[in-house]
Amino acid sequence: RVSMQYSEELMVLLELNGYDVSKFKLKKHLEFEKTGNIDLYRHKKLADLLISHYSYVENADYYHRNPLTYKEDWPEEVKSLDQFYVRHHDLDGEKTLKEFLEMDEFNQINREAILYDIFDGWVEEYREASVVQMENLRTMVSMLPKKGRKYRKPSRMAFFFATLLALLLILLYKNPGAVQPKIIPFISNFMTDLNALLYESTLYSFVGLLSILFLVTFAVLSNALSMFVRDVRGDNNKHAMKTFDKWDNDMKNKRLDQSGHLEDYVDVVITKPKKSHLDIKLMGGPEKLMRKFKDYVKLVEKRFDFMKKHYETIAFVLRLIFLGAILFNLGFYIFGFLLTRGIL
Repeated sequence: RVSMQYSEELMVLLELNGYDVSKFKLKKHLEFEKTGNIDLYRHKKLADLLISHYSYVENADYYHRNPLTYKEDWPEEVKSLDQFYVRHHDLDGEKTLKEFLEMDEFNQINREAILYDIFDGWVEEYREASVVQMENLRTMVSMLPKKGRKYRKPSRMAFFFATLLALLLILLYKNPGAVQPKIIPFISNFMTDLNALLYESTLYSFVGLLSILFLVTFAVLSNALSMFVRDVRGDNNKHAMKTFDKWDNDMKNKRLDQSGHLEDYVDVVITKPKKSHLDIKLMGGPEKLMRKFKDYVKLVEKRFDFMKKHYETIAFVLRLIFLGAILFNLGFYIFGFLLTRGIL
């Protein structure tokens, strides 16, 4: 017997007391779908979802499942549609599709009607489940943060300032003439003295390299955090929603392709029942596409959770690095001035 997790029990209590636990429910729905329990889509409340999940017994008998839910990780022995068991009020108990097609008591019209009844049931059940799954994925992305004060990009001014200071130091090493303004002789002479000092003093040259390293480190980390925040925010903007609209349409097309294969199958077997084989992999298009969507949403959720947990720490460390880089850079020039003037 499997027991609920503590977090699940807590969320059920919150739900019973009127709190919104929709995001937790959506994440659990996405997690529980791995078991193949197609009944999950029927439940609107977290408590009902948990009951459905923990009371579900994963059946290793794939032939009693809805074949339209075929996934690439199913066993190799599951090869054809006609291996699956079907039920119908005109049949005596359950039979495999192949057994039904080999029965002599049904003419072509009856055989076609029964097949369409069975297939329509599969198609409708899978359509309802996949529509709910897509809506859940869309809702999860739309719950992510938009532009706000809590998660802000690092200052662009700080990024450009640090980049400029690092560039000045690099030029001081490689091309000192570029940082020697002729119209300001004092600065020009000072830069010439610093360049000479870099090659005369190993310690001073090391200080300069460290200053460049700190400035570049800040610039790189600042840019990385800006891109990360932008990506997390962008996952629920209008463009992301348009992407989901396209995915919805792609999913509908995959289900139509799936239904088309079933219709072609009916056209063949009502006249030639012995040609009942239909490669089950032809049914896997929608689930393969759905897995792609789920992987994307999991990635989005993972990035968002990372930002929630570590954003303040990263932002604080980044500020320390910036402050340290500026002080170190300032110390580099002061140290150089004192050395060139013979004070040290």
